[in-house]
Amino acid sequence: GMPVVAPTKKAATVAGREIGATAISVQALLADHGWRWGRDSAGAEEWSRLAPGDTDARTNRAYDGPRLYPLRPGDRVVVDEAGMVDLHTANALAALAQETGAGIAMVGDHLQAMPVGHAGAMACLTRRATAVVELTAVHRFHDPTYAALTLRMREPASTDEALRVAADLEERGSIQRVADADAARAAMVSAYFRWAGGGKRVALVTSTNDEATAINEQIQEQRVQRGQLNPRRMAVGQGEQRILESDVVQTRQNDRGLGVENRALWTVRQIRPDEVELVSLTDSGDVRRVSSDYMAEHVHLAYASTVHGIQGETTDAAVDAAGLYVGMTRGRIHNEAIAIAWDAATAREQIADNMMRGRVEISIDDSRDETQAELGRAARPALSVDAAEWSDRSR
Repeated sequence: GMPVVAPTKKAATVAGREIGATAISVQALLADHGWRWGRDSAGAEEWSRLAPGDTDARTNRAYDGPRLYPLRPGDRVVVDEAGMVDLHTANALAALAQETGAGIAMVGDHLQAMPVGHAGAMACLTRRATAVVELTAVHRFHDPTYAALTLRMREPASTDEALRVAADLEERGSIQRVADADAARAAMVSAYFRWAGGGKRVALVTSTNDEATAINEQIQEQRVQRGQLNPRRMAVGQGEQRILESDVVQTRQNDRGLGVENRALWTVRQIRPDEVELVSLTDSGDVRRVSSDYMAEHVHLAYASTVHGIQGETTDAAVDAAGLYVGMTRGRIHNEAIAIAWDAATAREQIADNMMRGRVEISIDDSRDETQAELGRAARPALSVDAAEWSDRSR
């Protein structure tokens, strides 16, 4: 057999739709083979493994071994979007391959958005793989010259090469230079209305959830002012966010009963007193009804999102103020990076620096340094985002 799995239920649905076969989340496969995971008292992720005959604490019944997805020698487990697989999951997949004799085929890009918490699993497995196939042509973009440019953007060999790529991006109008963080937000809001007004989808990619929230709420307010949204009928979303009919939202919790997935995108079709009707952003025939409680816990505005929120999406256009490579490969027709800089040379240097930062393979020392930086940021009181901080985040 050849089961297809993906790091998230949303990614599995996309993969299944594209290949015309059933795909499942990698967690479903591992759970069927006895793996369990949760959090300890300090919030750290804990993994354990049930053996056949052990009592499963979740069901209070004996675990009988894999029933839904048994594997035999010679089977091949295809892992789609494998760049988002974390180290715990990769370790479990490797153990599963060793004990069942099944092969593991990782399909993805280790330079796309990395998994939250643990990075580098695909890069590690690639070094130990029996065979590696690298695709050298890109078919997403309407412009073949831009497709070639994204391959150069992906892994520049040196800072000089990254600067040359940045200069080429500037020459083709793919870098928008702004003076400060407010202007960057305004540029993203403007891009939404420019593309949406023409019936096109645009991905607005930010570096933090707070930035995404600020842009989302600005777009919503402008849509109200333009008469595109009616503020009289409202639902309450995650973080007490106001959700209106025709808003674009994202669900953030898998719910099999409701038929919704984490990070799936929807338009709010109708708000009723006790439930909200959602229609898929990519399939107008795909309609779901979720409770007001689910909305309040697990739904937020999604005109803009972080690189993890947009991973796996393909849109008509993309405007990126964050991870560069991921955002700049979302749009079929147009892709644009925002740089906060006073002059063109500084903007090119900023874009080149982002490229080089994406190229470096993450080591234990890098992870330790980043953790220290995150702890330092968490210990500081909240500050308003100025140009320097936006620039630092986007790097």
